[in-house]
Amino acid sequence: MKGEVYIIVNQENLVYLSSTFSKLLKRSFGKGPESCNVFLKGNRFYIYMRNFMTPVEEVLINQGQLELAYNFRSAVLHSVTQEFIPEVTMTLGTSFDFVFHDWNYDKNTGILLLDYAQSNYEEKLDNSFQNSLFRLIENVGSYYHKKPASLNIVKFTQNICAIESKDVLLPLEKLVYENGNLDTLTQHARNIKDGYWKRKEQFESLFGRLIEDMFIMWDYKNNRNYLVFIFNKLYTMK
Repeated sequence: MKGEVYIIVNQENLVYLSSTFSKLLKRSFGKGPESCNVFLKGNRFYIYMRNFMTPVEEVLINQGQLELAYNFRSAVLHSVTQEFIPEVTMTLGTSFDFVFHDWNYDKNTGILLLDYAQSNYEEKLDNSFQNSLFRLIENVGSYYHKKPASLNIVKFTQNICAIESKDVLLPLEKLVYENGNLDTLTQHARNIKDGYWKRKEQFESLFGRLIEDMFIMWDYKNNRNYLVFIFNKLYTMK
């Protein structure tokens, strides 16, 4: 595929990168995640973390200061990723142009995505399943944001499904972003994710899997988002 750079990597490299990222978090935040699982597909590098919350964040969240907690984590995470990306580049032999992340403080989980600008990778799935999934996403999303101009499944395994949606911002959301009101967009993004959570059973029925976690990462500059489902590893829907 034109413009695509394929990464050949072994499991030892992924284990090394997972350990390296955990150590960087511990050095910057004072503690690291309990677990740090990495996934790689089509020039997109995912890191899923469990049980990672600092005492400062716990205090802020208990006081209802969710925005401050998120801003604190975002600021420190920016510093961590600036140090981590060169390590990933050297290990995998490719560069990454974008960094996205999302957190579920109620579940104490989070996800980080490193993305390569020219990545055009798509999973090739059964057309009937893919069309049903896209219709469900469009139906749920229609209550909260513009119907995407395109939807692509960029990763699908027994553990994770990631869907890229392009051209999803309403004119008002674009204006809010251009005016730099990121806190408003962050709050709105949480409301959108809550809306998807309310339809979790519909997605579980379609996937045939229990959904353990869900994230939405937004790229306001390029008018797109990534919807990521983490599946429960222990149970399968009957």
